[in-house]
Amino acid sequence: MLLLFILLIIKFTSSTTTISLPFSPKYIHIIFPHFLGGQTPHSVGKMTCKVALTVLFSLALLLSPLQAAVFSVDLGSESLKVAVVNLKPGQAPISIAINEMSKRKSPALVSFHDGHRLLAEEAAGLAARYPQKVFSQTRDLIGKPYAAARKILDSMYLPFETKEDFRGGMSVVADDGNENESVYSPEELVAMVLGYAENLAEFHAKIPIKDAVISVPPYMGQAERRGLLAAAQLAGINVLSLINEHSGAALQYGIDKDFSNETRHVIFYDMGATSTYAALVYFSSYKGKEYGKSVSVNQFQVKDVRWNPELGGQHMELRLVEYFADQFNAQVGGGIDVRKFPKAMAKLKKQVKRTKEILSANTAAPISVESLHDDVDFR
Repeated sequence: MLLLFILLIIKFTSSTTTISLPFSPKYIHIIFPHFLGGQTPHSVGKMTCKVALTVLFSLALLLSPLQAAVFSVDLGSESLKVAVVNLKPGQAPISIAINEMSKRKSPALVSFHDGHRLLAEEAAGLAARYPQKVFSQTRDLIGKPYAAARKILDSMYLPFETKEDFRGGMSVVADDGNENESVYSPEELVAMVLGYAENLAEFHAKIPIKDAVISVPPYMGQAERRGLLAAAQLAGINVLSLINEHSGAALQYGIDKDFSNETRHVIFYDMGATSTYAALVYFSSYKGKEYGKSVSVNQFQVKDVRWNPELGGQHMELRLVEYFADQFNAQVGGGIDVRKFPKAMAKLKKQVKRTKEILSANTAAPISVESLHDDVDFR
C-alpha cells in the first residue's frame, strides 16, 4: 500500500493522475496534466524545493511506528541533502540528517587517493590539490552519450581521464596514487554518493534504513532516471520512487493550506548549481464525501514547467573564472594560459566560489590566490 501511495503521488502521466491524501479534516487532491489549459498566474511565489521534507511527511502518516523508516535524498549536481522519518517517541516526525561536519548539505564528491575511497567532505579537501582525482558532476553524466558527457566536463574544467564504454557512454579512470587504476561508470560513482547518503540517514535514525525517495529535476529523461535507479540498486537502496522537484515543492506548499474559498496560481522557481526551472501550479478545491459527510478536498495541477539545464550557480562562477583567468594571463604575460593547468584552475575555481558566496551578502569582495601557477600569486 505504501509503494502504491508514493507511485500514485508522483507518477507523471500523459493523462490526469489524481489522489487524495488523508489529512483530516482537509484533503489534498493532486492532478498532473501536461498542458497549460489557458490559465494565467495571478500570484507568484518563489520557493526552494524541499522535496525531502514533503515526501517524508506524507510517508510518516502511513508508516506504523517501529515498522520501518524511510529517507529521502535531494540529489543535485554539486551537493546533496538527506531527510529521515523518525520513529522514536519524542522525536520530530521528520528531520534533516547532518554530516560529519555538522552541515545539512554535503558535497556530492567521490575521490580515490592512497588506496582509500573518500566521499563528500573528505573528497572536497583534495579538490584543489588533486583535481583529476575528485569526481564531481556525476549525476549529470548518467545516461549521457560520451560526447555530451565530455562537453560537460570540459566546460567545467574538470580534468578527468575518461573512456567511452560499450554503451556509448562515459566511464572515468581512477588512479589512487599507488599505480592502481580502476574504471568506473557514472552509475557506480553515484551509487557511492547514495551509499554515503544512506549512512548519514542510518546514523541519524540509529536504525537500518533501505527505503528511499530521490528527487530529480524536471528535465531528466528516462535514460537518466533509469541510470539513477540502477545506481541506487548498486548501493543496496530500495527506491520507492523518484519525484520531480517541482511536484514536491508544490505538495509542500499546499499541504497545510485551505483553498475551499479561493483558487491560486503559484510559480515555483529554483536555481541550482547547474540548472534553473520554473513551474506553474494551480491550487483549488472541490467538495467530496467522507463517511457520508461533505468535506473540502484540496487539489493542485501542474500546468506547465520550463527549464534551462545550462543556467545555474556554477555557470555564474565560470563567468568569473574566465574573467580572472584572462586577468592572470595578462599579469604573467609570456603567452601563458592558466586554463591549461588543471591544478591552477581548481585553485581559481575554489576561490571564485568563495568570493561569490561573500558577494551574496556584500556589495564588494576581494579575490586573491596564493601561488596560482608557477609560484606566482594572483591578486
